[in-house]
Amino acid sequence: MVEIGEQLKYFRQRKGMSQKQIAELLHVTPQTISKWELNKSAPDYDQLIALSKIYRKSIDALLGQAKPSLLDYLADSQNFRNQYGIPRINGGDEDGKDS
Repeated sequence: MVEIGEQLKYFRQRKGMSQKQIAELLHVTPQTISKWELNKSAPDYDQLIALSKIYRKSIDALLGQAKPSLLDYLADSQNFRNQYGIPRINGGDEDGKDS
């Protein structure tokens, strides 16, 4: 099972926000956000609701309980291919032109 801290960090990064930016929105310190992301503490119920609205994700998703959507799966698979240098399979070379 995915830890809540991993989920919070993942969604924050996908939103392109810093810990400081999230902290300011929630009226907490950046250290608090860091502790949540390191699983040293966890947000309370009201903070989870606020994070759900900021990240536009359900609380189930923040807690790692929701099933990923097809779009999440496709985005993650593309990120995986990019990270490990796996080429696309499209019948041609990388720029889409046949040899």
